[in-house]
Formats: sequence, structure tokens, C-alpha cells
Amino acid sequence: MNNLAALYKFTGRYSEAESLFKQALAICESTLGVGHPDTIRIQQNYTIFSREAYR
Repeated sequence: MNNLAALYKFTGRYSEAESLFKQALAICESTLGVGHPDTIRIQQNYTIFSREAYR
């Protein structure tokens, strides 16, 4: 889901990308916990997306 969100970001499909980043983050937080490396990576990806996508 995170990878698909990144693909959508790079192809300009921002609303779809944002939705997938949020879903991936929610799933990882609930299953792996907020301190898990995968969760942290997705949070970082979403943060970068948020800064870049809507400039």
C-alpha cells in the first residue's frame, strides 16, 4: 500500500496517494506499533508527501 501510494504521488494522483498513505499508516500503527521501523518509514513517507504534494 505504501509503495502504491508512492507511485500515485509520482504520477500526480495526490488524493489517491494520500488516502493510501493514511491507510497504510493506520494498519501499521495498529498491528506493528508506532515504534516499529516499517511504521516509522511510512510516517516519514507520508510527511514528505504532505510537504511536497500540495506546494
